[in-house]
Amino acid sequence: MAAAPDPLIAWLLDELRPLAAQIGEIRARRMFSGAALYYDDIVFALVIRGTSYLRVDDLTRARFLAEKSVPFSYERNGRTISMTGYLSTPAEALDGGQPLRDWARLAIEAALREANAKAAKPRRTAAKKAPKTTATKKAAAKTVTAKTTATKKTAKR
Repeated sequence: MAAAPDPLIAWLLDELRPLAAQIGEIRARRMFSGAALYYDDIVFALVIRGTSYLRVDDLTRARFLAEKSVPFSYERNGRTISMTGYLSTPAEALDGGQPLRDWARLAIEAALREANAKAAKPRRTAAKKAPKTTATKKAAAKTVTAKTTATKKTAKR
């Protein structure tokens, strides 16, 4: 039996329909115990445990914090992990309409900047990525063994 759709996700998608008409498809996909909202295959929002969080970056973080937004956080192995890249949706936006679309647009822009920054980073060259052959691995193992043996002999003296 499929899980019932989250009403918050359905509401957000409905409220963001006018924005999607301007910029392109916005969709939701289940993720962990919640869902992620995507624009152009880039996550710009999380919806978890009845709370929505929007993507922020250095250009937008202060604006969200001024509205008392808090980071998405969760417990893991007895520790609290905070994802400062996602802050709760400001209260004024949760009334829907244009304020929600404006905050979502900021989140989409932050997510796109992040994606563009990652794409602009130089990739490792093929020579650095080349897999080690068995002969290379054996030679590296012999070097490590030789160094370990030499260290042990020096320590005994």
